[in-house]
Amino acid sequence: MALQKTAQQKAAQQKTKKVYDPETRREEIIKAAFLCLSEEGYAKLSARKVAARAEMALGHISYHFKDMNELLVEAYKYASHQLYEATRAGLVAEPRTSMAQLEVFLRSGFTSTFLDRSYLSVRIDLWSASLFQEDIADTERKLYAIYRERLVEILRRIAEEREVSNERIEKSADAIMAMLDGLWLDWQRRRNMKAIEHGISACLDLVAFYMPENSR
Repeated sequence: MALQKTAQQKAAQQKTKKVYDPETRREEIIKAAFLCLSEEGYAKLSARKVAARAEMALGHISYHFKDMNELLVEAYKYASHQLYEATRAGLVAEPRTSMAQLEVFLRSGFTSTFLDRSYLSVRIDLWSASLFQEDIADTERKLYAIYRERLVEILRRIAEEREVSNERIEKSADAIMAMLDGLWLDWQRRRNMKAIEHGISACLDLVAFYMPENSR
């Protein structure tokens, strides 16, 4: 009777065992790494914890990733992709003026999803890791450049409409990117929504100052 029960249990486990193709398995590992980072942080991350979270054998981690740094890089890309997609969707839904699109761009990064402590913890942890790991730092620079270029595209349209110089686009982009990074860090420390509203308002005021409507 006991042997029969054991056989039934094994059969049930085999039926519920997840089966993935290689690309999907890799994606599931990256998602698991992101979740582990959000719950325990960079310092406590291990291949064993990621494998357990993904419900996969430990060997799948080393098969799909050469080391933990590569997995961290992919987790960073995954976190950034969520922000980029939310920003893109917001811009597509906002067909009005370029200034209205700028405000959508700014606010997209401060919804409840991206102000969630666990999500921000991942981004800040990976910023910290980039100080010591060159491959993570290289990824961080590339992802920063992608996000900044989306901002520049909007600023370029505003500049064309108001006939202002490209130099003002660069100044505005650098200042706004620094402000956004600061607001995310400040939120993680103080969780002050009014400070975020002030920061977004300051970014809009900055663009209005550098690119005034009456500059023609």
